[in-house]
Amino acid sequence: MADNEINEQQERNEGGNGWLTGLLVAGVAVGAAALTNAFIFYKTPPLTSKLAGGEVRYFPTADGDVFYKKAGDGPPLLLVHGIGAGSSSYEWKEVWDSLTEKYTVYAVDLLGFGKSDKPDMSYTAEKYVAFLDDFCRRVIKVGEGRGECDVIATSLSAAYVIALSARDPLLFRRLVLVCPTGIEDLAAPPSDRAEIGRTLLSAPVLGTTIYNAISSKAGIRKYMTSRLFAKPATATDEMVDQYHTAAHQPGGENALPSFLSGLLNICIAEEWTKVVDLPLLVWGRDSVETPVGQAEPFLLANPQAKLEVIEDAGMLPHVENPEAFLAAVRPFLAESDGEPGGADTMGSEFGEETESVGADAVPA
Repeated sequence: MADNEINEQQERNEGGNGWLTGLLVAGVAVGAAALTNAFIFYKTPPLTSKLAGGEVRYFPTADGDVFYKKAGDGPPLLLVHGIGAGSSSYEWKEVWDSLTEKYTVYAVDLLGFGKSDKPDMSYTAEKYVAFLDDFCRRVIKVGEGRGECDVIATSLSAAYVIALSARDPLLFRRLVLVCPTGIEDLAAPPSDRAEIGRTLLSAPVLGTTIYNAISSKAGIRKYMTSRLFAKPATATDEMVDQYHTAAHQPGGENALPSFLSGLLNICIAEEWTKVVDLPLLVWGRDSVETPVGQAEPFLLANPQAKLEVIEDAGMLPHVENPEAFLAAVRPFLAESDGEPGGADTMGSEFGEETESVGADAVPA
């Protein structure tokens, strides 16, 4: 064989070996990432609710069981946490005891979050609106002439409450909306590419690796101190641990791709003008993620609305300045005056729902 033919053969062999080596390295990297992702979820302990006292219950839906806690006595009050990695009803910990002194409080973990089931599916705004509607009717027993409940909801969840209130004015008596979105911010409806984006972000290795980076303890702390709270010291080790644990329950990575791809966006500009349930907007003065200036379009579009601005607080004033939050909210909510409506006036709370199963257990 001629020397030039030998050299060409060697180059082809080296090229083939280089391609094979690259493939093997990529395979090892993917395998290592998959093992790391699995280990992070494996070593995370089960999530325990930090809301003191009350009854632990689960509400079955077509997509899975939804965890909620019920405590207190008085007019019914629904608490709905915001959307984000590690979000759960833990968000209400600082105001839970005070609220349960005067109200029958229901704090839910939305599907895909906290202690609720987290199916691998496409999460949408309409699914959450439909869930809140169903929960109010079947668990709290309001609507359809049976009375109303008050509700406190945060951020994107507040937009879902607005949509539901406009569609059925008989469900809610008072709306307390904490840094709501949906008129300008996050108001664009999901695009045709949203489902494609969700699919890519849900890829078993790539998507989970991105999720674990976002929801690492360092990532959670950075977001809290730079975007969520006005006072970095609010992000305690216990809080970061709770969010991290909630984010890494089995299936914890399944809902966030829908949020990041825009599937959870909802425009409530028209619905907001129809809300007559005396809505109260509560904003942290120093909110970065949803600046207090975003309250103006809400006030202009609905003259029924009232604004309370909480000093020394960011996006979650009920976490960061609970005393001021309660002082602003209490006069607005229903008093324990025997008003009709609510689960306590309607007999058994459960129709098809599962029964209470004890502290932080799972349904049988």
